[in-house]
Order: sequence, then structure tokens, then C-alpha cells
Amino acid sequence: MRKNKKWLIGTSALLLLSSVLSACGSESEKPAATQAQGTVAATSDSGKQETVTLKFWTWSPSAEVYKPIIDKFQAANPNIKIDLSIVGGNNSSPYQTKMPLALTTGEDLDIVGIQTGGMPKQIEDYLLPLDDIMKQTIGADWLSKFSPISIKQLASQTSGGIKFLSMGSVGSMVMYYNKDILDQLGVSVPKTYDDLKNISKAIKDKNLDILPVALNAKDAWTDDEVVLTIAGQQSDIYNKFHYNQGGKLNGPEYTQALSSFKKMFDDGVLSKKDVFDLDYDRSKTLFTTGKAATFIQGTWEANMIAEKVRKDNKINIKDVGLVAIPAIESNGKASIRSFVDMGLGIVKNSKHPKEAAKFIQYLTLGEGNDALNNQFLFTSNKVGSKIDETLLTSPTAKESYQTLVNLVSQPTADRNNNSKFSDVAGAEIQKFILNGLDAKAAAQNIQKEFDTGKYPN
Repeated sequence: MRKNKKWLIGTSALLLLSSVLSACGSESEKPAATQAQGTVAATSDSGKQETVTLKFWTWSPSAEVYKPIIDKFQAANPNIKIDLSIVGGNNSSPYQTKMPLALTTGEDLDIVGIQTGGMPKQIEDYLLPLDDIMKQTIGADWLSKFSPISIKQLASQTSGGIKFLSMGSVGSMVMYYNKDILDQLGVSVPKTYDDLKNISKAIKDKNLDILPVALNAKDAWTDDEVVLTIAGQQSDIYNKFHYNQGGKLNGPEYTQALSSFKKMFDDGVLSKKDVFDLDYDRSKTLFTTGKAATFIQGTWEANMIAEKVRKDNKINIKDVGLVAIPAIESNGKASIRSFVDMGLGIVKNSKHPKEAAKFIQYLTLGEGNDALNNQFLFTSNKVGSKIDETLLTSPTAKESYQTLVNLVSQPTADRNNNSKFSDVAGAEIQKFILNGLDAKAAAQNIQKEFDTGKYPN
């Protein structure tokens, strides 16, 4: 994603899905177009159940990923057809514009994908409150089927009760490591900041042409994500800021996070010369080709810990692990921000809410959710959810997956997808690092920009 960059690993995800679901052939994405499934209506006199077609708009994952999942649902529910439209081709921006407009103009829709953050408040009046229909579909105890933190986060997104469910949660920046390289260097997995500095020192001592850390610092939003992740290691400033509880980005907590990020450059863990030229794809390529010992990116890249994904994508690394970015300061705790993602809501004027609820149940609690979870597209919010253990073929993979689940389920802060402000804040962070600005001045500039009122929170 930019924050949707997680779907750039779609090739890996699709290949993995093929093994999990015995997928039928591929199907092209059709931005702003539907893939007609047809509606067959039986007469009531025939005694047959009427077949309905659900119109489903979303932005991700791709139609290729959805197709085998939908096929399986339709096979089990022959009276329900799904008419899927992927709007914007995995880029959330066109979808964030087109879907709300479609709702206001009365487009005939049944289910809409909802990107958490700024979108729910904008469209909640067009969504059906889910409590009654989910009691009918799942049972009176339907809330207990989902993790408590996901329900709490969902409830915070709309007024008047929960109006969409989430397929899973994703987290902010974590650190992926190439265990082959670490073993060759004779250093430990980076669980402390000293471990991280030791990796940098070992590479320097051996005069190796590899980066200690690949980071796409050229992308401003990534710098914003990293600083907020570091801030979460040391304080709860982000939630105080995000929920208007007195948190300010020009306060001491965020200013400290800026200074801690700069320390990574001052200590040689990160290189100004190298990482500020790296975009997302290049930084990932350096890691997957063995030119970087570690790689910082969101949890949406976690499928790299699966040996099958690496083989399918010709990544010649024997073992890839995942840890939280080590706490930079001695009083910090290695942690991440995470939040519910990929919401699914029923449009209030849908003619088929019962069938829509059944499909949402399938994608959030049923086999559809299992299939997506097995691609590491998110960490499922379903209580008791388990990944296909055959995907985790090494002790490193097993430990890393458990680390991923623990980090996402126990975040120190929520994560909002405020892209426009993230770009501005990240650009200021870039100037702070590259031009040697004072941390307090940089923090002041970032808060001043937010105070213009141009950005949602």
C-alpha cells in the first residue's frame, strides 16, 4: 500500500493461495467494473429457492485472490452469487472517492469494503448496524467469536454500534532478518538495539557490500511509520494524539522518537547515503537478493517467512525471520502499532442483507478467512484462528509467526491510515535527518501542519 504496498506482494500471495485452495484459473482485475455472475430467479411455484446476486465493491485484495474463495462460497451456497468489483486496482485512493459517491447516489450495492481510519465516519449513515443481523446469522454470542481488541477498535470507528466487520489486523513496521547472513556474520537475531549495532559493526569490520538495514526512507510515509513505531516503544503518545486526548506531536514523547530515529543514523545502523535513495520495491529487492541483513516494513510482508513463498518467488534465502524493531532507548519496549483492516459492511438499502451477512461471516469467521489468513495478508481476528502449520517449515518461521501474532494482538497503539498527513509528516522527518534540523523544531513544524485542520485524525 503505500500503506497498500502490502498487496504488491500479491504474486507471492497468489502462488501461496494456489496451494491452499486449489485455485481455479486467474481473472483480471477490472477497476470500476463488475464481473457479472448473473441472477437466476426461480418462481415461488417451483419450490426452488430464489437465487440472488450480491454486488460487492472493494479495493483489495485482487480479483485473482478473491476468485477461488468466492467460487468455494458459491459452490457451498448455490443460491448466492457474488458480483465482485475491485475499484482502483488495490490503490485505495480511487476507491475512497468512488465508493462513498456511489452510496450517496443510490448505487445498487450490497457489500462494501471499508478501509479503516478516515472512511467509516464518512459513510456510516449508509451502512446497516450489524448487531441484529449477526445475531441471526452467527448467534447471540457473535461478538465473542472475534478478538476483544478487534471489537473494541471496530466499535470506535462508527457511532450507533458496529457497522462493519474486519477480516483481520495489520501492524506497522517490523524487522525482517536474513538468518543466513546473520549466521555468516556470527551475530544474534536483532532483539536489542545493541544486537542491531553489532550487525552494522560486523558488516563494517568484514568490509561487506551489504546494508545492515534496508529501509525505503525515500518514501515519506515510511519515515512517518517508523517514527510512530519508535514513539510506541516509549509512550502512548500516538493514541493520545489520535483520539484527541491531549497528545501533541510537538510534545516531549514524539520529539524523543524523532531523536531516537536520528540515533539510528548517528550510530551507523542506517545510512543516509543509502536508504534515502531507496523506494519500497528497491529496498525489498536488496533484502530478497541478499544485499541487506535486515529489512524494515509492515506486517503485510510477513509471507516471506514461509519457505514456499520464497521458493515460488525465487528468493534464495534459506531462512527469513521477523522481530519487532528493537527498542532504541533503554527504557523502551519493542512493539508495534496495529489495527483492524479490510472491513466489510452491508449497505443499508441492500435487498439481500441476510445473504450479505452470510458472505461476511464466511470471510471473517469461515473458510474464506482461513484462506486469506494462510496468505499472511493479515492476522485473523477470529478467536482460535490458526495458520496452516505446513507453511512454517523451520524453527525460525514458527517462532516468527508467533511473534507476529503476539505483536499484532498486543499493540502499544492503534494504527490509523492517514495517508495525506503521513506524507507531510514524513517529508518533515526527511528534512530533519538530512538537513540536521533540531528535533524540537521538526516536531513543532509537524504539529503546526496538523493544526491547519486539513487532515483527518
